[in-house]
This record gives sequence, structure tokens and C-alpha cells, in this order.
Amino acid sequence: MVWIKKHFWEIALVILLFTIGFYFRLKGISTNHSFWSDEAFTSAIARDILIGKTSFTNGISVLEYQRMQIISNLISFKLFGLSEWSARIPSVLWGSLGIVFAYLLAKRHSNRGGGFLAAFLFTFLQLNLAHSTQAKPYAAIETLLLATIYFVDKNIVLAIALAILATLFNYLGIVAFIPVVIHFCKYLVEIKKKPVVILALSIFMISLFWILRLDKMLLLLTRANYNWTTYLRELFWRQFSFITLPAIFGLFLIKNKKALFGILLTALALMFSWNFISYSRNLRYLMPIFGLLLVLFGIFWGKVGEILSKKSTLACVFVSLLIFAGGYKIVRKPATYYTPNADFFADVQNADYKHFFKLVYEKFPDFDTQVVYADMYDYMSWYTHKIPNAILSKGYEETKNYPYINVPAYSSLQLFKGDIRKNPKGFLIVEDWQSYTPDDIKEYAKRNLKLEIRVESMSVSPNDKWPLELYSWGFEKNK
Repeated sequence: MVWIKKHFWEIALVILLFTIGFYFRLKGISTNHSFWSDEAFTSAIARDILIGKTSFTNGISVLEYQRMQIISNLISFKLFGLSEWSARIPSVLWGSLGIVFAYLLAKRHSNRGGGFLAAFLFTFLQLNLAHSTQAKPYAAIETLLLATIYFVDKNIVLAIALAILATLFNYLGIVAFIPVVIHFCKYLVEIKKKPVVILALSIFMISLFWILRLDKMLLLLTRANYNWTTYLRELFWRQFSFITLPAIFGLFLIKNKKALFGILLTALALMFSWNFISYSRNLRYLMPIFGLLLVLFGIFWGKVGEILSKKSTLACVFVSLLIFAGGYKIVRKPATYYTPNADFFADVQNADYKHFFKLVYEKFPDFDTQVVYADMYDYMSWYTHKIPNAILSKGYEETKNYPYINVPAYSSLQLFKGDIRKNPKGFLIVEDWQSYTPDDIKEYAKRNLKLEIRVESMSVSPNDKWPLELYSWGFEKNK
């Protein structure tokens, strides 16, 4: 009770930022707007487990690399029912909890002013808001990484548990083990003298290797290299230099060397894997770095505030007010949607699948019984009860079986024409951008098939256009 009285205003401030951050994020999912494809598929798996369509074991095995994301969706569906809102509420909670750990971590390595500034930016950063309002694991991993770094000096068992949880959300979370490993290094000399401890650790590591499927992660590290250096420079230097530069100085102001190297190596590992190993330049895979950058930004200005004034909080409040007034990369008013494409165009193809399929079923109530071709199954898994007859995708130069649903997958226009001749009537779903839909099939549909429905964009994001089209053949002959 005495501690609470002593720190009353500090606690009140953190609670206030948490509440504001939670409200901003909750507002961002309030319209139940459409899933994008990745959200739809994990949510559909969780739904199928809930309704008994598939077993729990089989369900989480479909996407082994994000088992905890499916489980969190499943728990949320049980509590709140089946909806886009329910699938996204766990990310809202994780994103809001990150505000607290940004404060605690920055305060530990600077002061209350630095903690406040880090928490303030975590609360209002547009990028954080966008990824805290999606049914995806990136907000959870960002927060769990900060929590792991915070607890690694206080409670190593809890830190390990948090790192495991982060990895279960997505393989990306494996980086949370870097600070843990660095912390363990100081015990190596003592451990060598205790064979029982070595045996116990060996059993633990083997079990962890099997549970987290580290073998699959290692396979990812050996695939063909890429080079996204231009995008990395564009992001961190041109767009976020006002955070990146102070954060770099903030890193080297950390007095705890284990914490310094833990954060540094984690950030470098993330940037290296994104730049040279990741097959895509999707910004969402860099989200854990942004949590670290905001903490380091707070540490820098917290330390600068100590130099300028004994009341460092005043300097940090002034910096936060300047950033808020400028509005760059910051959201100042709660909105019903925070686009994930504000920093990198096309990072998320947020087409309005929900409204599109609503129109489809209104016009064709028997859609599920018809022949249907699409370029992927993910969005159909949530919004339809139909398994497409074939997947038409650029990723399949030869005819193969599409994973999960075991239907033919190919990219050949000639094969598609052959299927049209075999089936007197049917539908083709086209994502009318540089999508997986083969360009020649897309052009053939525009010239030769009947356009039934076209949806340009989501109502909550009218300027972010991702057109969806439904083409048909053979139906006019029955009229």
C-alpha cells in the first residue's frame, strides 16, 4: 500500500496510456471489417476446431508455425462468438499490454521520463495500431519480446516461458531466445561442473527443439537468399529516421551490457533474416524491431533529459508533444481502421472479401454447389463453405496438389480452357491486382467470360483499392 501511494502518479499515468491505447485499438476493430487472406485462414482453422469439423491436434498442425495464434483465436471464439471482432481482440490486448512493457523497460534503463516517452509512442504509433487490430501474431510477438527482455534479469524461468510463447505464436518469435541465451552465458563455467544440470538442460533443449519444430526453422535459414536492402533503408532511414537515429544512441546509453547486447543482437538478427532470408519484404516481419526502437528512443531522450534538467520527465513530455503535434507516423484520433499499408504500399492486400462474398451469395445462393476456380483458398475458408475445384496460381508452373484441401493447382491458361470445356458452367474469382492470379487467365476472363460482380475496396478504406471480381460462364444459357 505504501509503494502504491509512493508511485501513485506513475501508476496512474501508465494506466491512462494503457486505457487510451486499448480504446484506440478497440475502435479499430469495431466495424467487423473484412479479414485479409492470412487472417481468414487461421480464423477458419480455429472455427473448424470449435465446431468439431476438425480435431484440435489436426487443426493446429495445419499451420505449425503459428500454433498459438490459432489457439488464441479458438479461445476468443469460445468467449465472444464467431466474428472478425473476436479473432482480432487478442491482438488488441497484446498491443495494449506492450504499452506497459515499453514503459517498464525504458524506465529501467533510463528514468520515468524515458519510460513515459516509450509508452506514449507505443500507444499512438500508426504502425503499432495497424498490427494490433489484425488477427495475426505480430503484436503478441512484439510485446512478448519486450517482456522477455524485461524479465530475463528478474526471473529467468518466466523469461524462457515468454520466449517459448512468442515462438509458438510464430517462428519469428524465436528471436526472443537471444536475450535469454546471452543471459545464460554467465552461468557456463558453473554449469560445466554440474553433470546433472547439463543432463537436465540437454533434455530440455531436445524437448524444446521438438515442440517448437526448430528443424523447420533451420530449413528456412538455408533457403535461397534475397536482398531487400533498398526497402530496409527506405523504412528505417527515410521514413523512421526521427526514431531510428535517437534509438541507436539510446542503445549505447544502456549500462547493463547483457541487456545492451541482447537488444543489439536481437535487432541485427531480425534485420538480417528479413533482408537476406525472408522471401518477401512484408513490414509485419519487422514488427518486433519497432517495439525495441521505441524503447531505445525513450531511453535516449530520458538520458538527454537528465543532462538538460534534473526533471527529465519534462523534456520527454516536450518531445512527445512535438511528435503528437506534428502527426507524422502518429494517430491522433481513434479511427475504425488503421491501414497496414501506410509505410509500405501493398504490405497487406486488404480486399473486401466479406462484402464480395455477401454479394456473391445474394446473387447466387447455390454458389457452394457450383464449379469454382480461385487463386487461393485462404479467404474462401472463412467466407464460404466451398472448396474450389482448382487453384489457379502463378506459383504452380506444373499441375500439383494444393496443400490443405488437396485439389489441383496450376497456372496454365490452356488447362483452364480445357476445364471450361469440361464444365458447362462455373465461376472464376479474380483478384484484380498483381496477385497470384495468372495474368493471361485474368485477361482471358476479361475478354471471354461474363463479369458478375466487382468490389473495389473496403468501405473503411476506400482509397486502398484491391478489386475483386467474379466471372461466370454457361449461366446465361439456362435463362
